[in-house]
Amino acid sequence: MNRLLVGLSCVFMMNFAYSQNTVRFSQYNFAKSIYNPATLATDAHFTADLIYRNQWAGVDGAPTTVGFNSAYELNDEMAVGVNFYNDRIGLNQTNSFAVNYAYRLVFDERKYLAFGLGLGADNVAWNYASAQTIQVQDPAFAQSYSSFKFNGSFGIYYRTKKAYIGASIPQLMQNSLVGKEKGFRPPLWHYLAIAGYYFEINDRFIFNPSLQAKVVKNAPVQLDVVLRGITNNLGFSLGYRSENSLIAGFDYIFAERIRLGYSFNFDVGQLSRTKGMSNEIYLGIGLPYYFNKDTFNSRRYMGRKNKFSRNYTRRYHRGSRN
Repeated sequence: MNRLLVGLSCVFMMNFAYSQNTVRFSQYNFAKSIYNPATLATDAHFTADLIYRNQWAGVDGAPTTVGFNSAYELNDEMAVGVNFYNDRIGLNQTNSFAVNYAYRLVFDERKYLAFGLGLGADNVAWNYASAQTIQVQDPAFAQSYSSFKFNGSFGIYYRTKKAYIGASIPQLMQNSLVGKEKGFRPPLWHYLAIAGYYFEINDRFIFNPSLQAKVVKNAPVQLDVVLRGITNNLGFSLGYRSENSLIAGFDYIFAERIRLGYSFNFDVGQLSRTKGMSNEIYLGIGLPYYFNKDTFNSRRYMGRKNKFSRNYTRRYHRGSRN
């Protein structure tokens, strides 16, 4: 019975993979620019993040995803970066690469609104030749397919000292190998949103609840809710994923520059024994991280003369008096 359920699940995933898919991580707060180019360099002047997810451990052909993003803050108002991810589901593999740019409207030393744009390409491939078939040398599986297509992304992100909220379209193009739903198809866009808040409970403990939502037309909203506590550079997370799985993990910042994290999802639904547990490993570098145990959100947006290079709040009030 378990083998039958696994087989049906893999068939479903392979059919679904013909359409555009958007990768999701439980540790989304540590690799935000993979989804949203407006979030470049939000945690440090320079960042580099590597994250690996092995979904449904022990199931042949189950999804595995590797994501990498790096960002550099040119000045208070602009940041650039690159990201890459490899997503495998059964015989299907997608490699995506993009360069990103973010522009910020700085309102004061702790608040800004950012707009981001990413441009890149996707390689979508089906490795049919590696499939194990009942019929020897089945002609339907004799040839593999691969295609390179242009893609892009767009996002917005608002940040204050203690709160953040953002929304993005991670893939503007539908880059599937087959089917009519290809190219620039706004009705088929996937929308991702994130939000979070930092509560300073005391000098040693910060409570950071956050959520990530994925919205797709004609599909249920997919939601991750994570409750994270931070003390002395050590974070513990508990949460829930709307696909009926629990989230738990930890992260630690070494020497204010290296962050290591681990997270797992445990399914509590009817297929929990068949699907197994999903694992995530994260490694990040921040030079330096703006959030540390001594100074909560030490980042300030100031110009060379200790003034804002562009203060849009001040500009608005000045214009309203004329």
